[in-house]
Amino acid sequence: MFFFRFDGYIGGEHLITMRDGCAGFFTEAEVRNSGGILLTEAEKHPEPGSKDFPDLVSMAGVESYEEAAVEALRAGDLARCFGPDFRGIIIPETLRLPGGRMRLLDRVLHLDPQGGRYGLGMIRAEADIHPDDWFLTCHFVDDMVMPGTLMYECCNHTLRVLLQRMGWVVDKPEACYEPVMGLESVLKCRGPVTPETRQVVYEVEIKEMGFNPEPYVIADAMMYGDGHKIVRFTGMSVKMTGVTREELVSFWSTRKRTRKGPSATTMHAESSPSLYTREQILAFAVGNPSDAFGDRYQPFDHDRFIARLPGPPYFFMDRIVSAEPDPWVLKPDGWIEAEYDVPPDAWYFRADRSGTMPFCVLLEIPLQACGWAAAYLGSALRSDSDLKFRNLGGKAVLHRPIDPDAGRLTMRVRLTQVSQAGGMIIQNYDMGIWKQGEAVYEGVTTFGFFSPKALAQQVGVQGAEEAAYHPSEDEIEKGRSHVFTDEAPLTPYDSALDPAPALAMPAKAFRMIDRVDLFVPDGGPHGLGFIRGSKTVDPNEWFFAAHFYQDPVCPGSLGIESFLQLLKFAARERWKHLRETHRFEMLTGDAHNWIYRGQIIQTNKKVEVDAVITRIEEGDSPALYANGYLRVDGLYIYQMENFAIRLVPIRSAG
Repeated sequence: MFFFRFDGYIGGEHLITMRDGCAGFFTEAEVRNSGGILLTEAEKHPEPGSKDFPDLVSMAGVESYEEAAVEALRAGDLARCFGPDFRGIIIPETLRLPGGRMRLLDRVLHLDPQGGRYGLGMIRAEADIHPDDWFLTCHFVDDMVMPGTLMYECCNHTLRVLLQRMGWVVDKPEACYEPVMGLESVLKCRGPVTPETRQVVYEVEIKEMGFNPEPYVIADAMMYGDGHKIVRFTGMSVKMTGVTREELVSFWSTRKRTRKGPSATTMHAESSPSLYTREQILAFAVGNPSDAFGDRYQPFDHDRFIARLPGPPYFFMDRIVSAEPDPWVLKPDGWIEAEYDVPPDAWYFRADRSGTMPFCVLLEIPLQACGWAAAYLGSALRSDSDLKFRNLGGKAVLHRPIDPDAGRLTMRVRLTQVSQAGGMIIQNYDMGIWKQGEAVYEGVTTFGFFSPKALAQQVGVQGAEEAAYHPSEDEIEKGRSHVFTDEAPLTPYDSALDPAPALAMPAKAFRMIDRVDLFVPDGGPHGLGFIRGSKTVDPNEWFFAAHFYQDPVCPGSLGIESFLQLLKFAARERWKHLRETHRFEMLTGDAHNWIYRGQIIQTNKKVEVDAVITRIEEGDSPALYANGYLRVDGLYIYQMENFAIRLVPIRSAG
């Protein structure tokens, strides 16, 4: 046996202290007959915990989650695991349950919000152990056991699942889970996890909850290996860094008020007066901004540049019906509500040929409401320099597709955070679309105001060159290509319509790729498929004139559309027998996200898009999921994650 202590530093900053360390050399028989963790009589008896914490969400009783539900947490899709109270919540990467090599639990066997020794909540999770698991093969080469530090991490992940079910989630990008600083925890190991171990169970009991001022929890944990108590953690802690009590309570209070979308008192009838009419909104898009917002914007009528909304045919707002924030006050505040009346014969339905609203149009609808909100709050007045407006990314969930007979859609957006630095303005928004009070699309998004110089110097998505998949020489040699022919409608204003199968690719007016340069059905890092397409930039294409007035740039939503069109091509090739019986739809219920770090302008030459298929589902409505990147003239500027399409039988499409 030997005893030790250590202190850890980052630079000169004291990070961690460990005292009373103990380790030893043991024979296999001694390890096998250790007796495991032995609890004292006091540790076996219940005792009251300490709780200074409100109940954030409804928890009726004991729950359990299978592997698919736990996997949804890793994708940030809380509703798929926890139910409808969490619908539409898009949490940042920093709060998600880790995956990849840090996928340390497979299922939750038991979650009781009033369970455990202290009556404050208990969770029991399980993981399968395989002899070739990475944490065994690397530790140690001739004596494979799971590292004790990783055992702590397993229990920490389990506690995070319980906390998220209790409502410990927000949509702030800077929020994260961390240990409580200065709090001592005790670790005891009395048995190993080896290649012979079949299953481990992590059992965590909360004994204290409160705010200081950030939410924190202290818990005890026990780890079992094939039913034997092998590890005990006492005083394990987690705090929610970057979040106050008020923010967490407000997050859930706001959701309870708005989860069902606009209430009956805020739904506006046809005859209800508009705060801002379609004509005023159009004036801001392509006319005099002062006709929309009054004298404060008069300098932008002729003398100065101002960031605009898209104009027709990429204009999707009909009226503003309510605005809780005060105009000209750029700070987080209440909701702004807009409406869009979906034309049953809209050009994009004819051009997309899927029978439902194209995703890029659906995405633009709430984004344009955010753009209007930025103008209403007086963003352009915060700088003496002329700034351009760009979307930087977002995360969202589609709940249901939109059909041509959808009628009126209601958009609700609100500014949640604003910051200014170096001549830039960054704004975060909640956004959503509702149809007759039912949620259609919900998410969060970020916009920025930038100088022309800053936009010209953008360096693209950081790390994309290294992270992107690069096909092998063998894939390039065996891959297929395809050149698309022009089919009507050729432009948004073209009334012609060429015949097409039910499972049709978009017509020329909406086609965002000219050709498929490389398609490998069994390629990519997962062996499920890799596809690359390209488009030659035409400076005279319709969307440059529509987006934006005095600032022509390809809409980011159309960049995502080019990515989705690659997925459509891959799906058509995989399920050729369904071309006459099925239609395309965006898959609902799964969170997706996008990042923009550059722009496509008229002087660019070539756009290239890659899609790596990450998952395939067979069945009557087969689906495929993919991640990807978009490059312009070789620079990676867009990143798309967890987008999916499915093929729906015509009889049930929509």
